[in-house]
Order: sequence, then C-alpha cells, then structure tokens
Amino acid sequence: MSASPQATPSAQSPTEQDNAEALRHLVRELEQELLAALDDQTAQSAVDRLQAINHSLEALDQSLQTIDPEVAGALVERLRLGLDRLACDLHQRGGWEHLDTAQRNALLSRHAAGLTRIDGVGKASAERIFLHGISDPERFQRLTPEALDDIEGLNGAVLARLKKALTEARET
Repeated sequence: MSASPQATPSAQSPTEQDNAEALRHLVRELEQELLAALDDQTAQSAVDRLQAINHSLEALDQSLQTIDPEVAGALVERLRLGLDRLACDLHQRGGWEHLDTAQRNALLSRHAAGLTRIDGVGKASAERIFLHGISDPERFQRLTPEALDDIEGLNGAVLARLKKALTEARET
C-alpha cells in the first residue's frame, strides 16, 4: 500500500505575506467605505465619502498593478464603473449641491472620464453627458439617437456624430 502525499499549503515568503495582508487591508477599507456610502441617509453625505472611496481605490489599484496588471485592470475598471454610476446617481439626486466649484469639478472630471472611451467624445462632451445622468459607455449605448437632443451643451458636430454612431450600433 502506498502512502498518498499530503497536500501542504505553499509557503509564502514574509514579503508575500506582507503584500497579501496589505491588499486585504485595502480591500476591507474600500468595502467599508462603499458600504458606508450606500448606507448613508442623504446623498450629500454619500458624496462626501466618494473622496475616501476614490483614494482607497487608487491605493488598491497601485498595489494590484505590482502583482498582476492584467487582473488588476479588469477588477479596478469594474469598481470604477460602479463608482461612476454611484457618483452620477448622487449628482442627479442633488448630492453635489453642498460642494464648492473646485470639488464639483474634481468629481465631475474623475467620474465622467470613462465616457471618453466613446468614439468622438472628449472631456467636455463627457462631462455634459454625465451631468445629464449618463455615467458610462454601456448606459450611453442604451440611449436612442433622439434622446441626445435633450443633452444641453453638446455642439452640433458632436451631436451628429454621436447620433450616427448610436443609429449604426442599433442597426448591427
């Protein structure tokens, strides 16, 4: 009768253990901030937490990049998408009204940036679209071309280009 080998957990070096513990701490911190923002009774207090959440996400992103940039990118992008949607929803509910102009502009710039992945959308157009309540390219694709007419501040050339892109996307 042969003895079967026992599975032993792979030993981690002290540096790997430190990295793993630091990542667990960053994930817990981000999770706590997100849960607190979602539990906030007012949109204003949730918006106030966005800064801490963004800071935690950036720290997590930097740490994950040193381990596996490919996995880190996908994970962080999903988290950013959720934060962009939360920020947009909070804006629509009036949660940004208590912020000064610099704070509003910083939040807008950060959370509208994902919209620039849409072909033909630059920073200014992305911000106009975001302020209208569209937080990301996926939600943008759900619009009808006619719905773009309701977005204030888009210039005619951008509007025409985006309508054409939406029409073509619906046809395919």
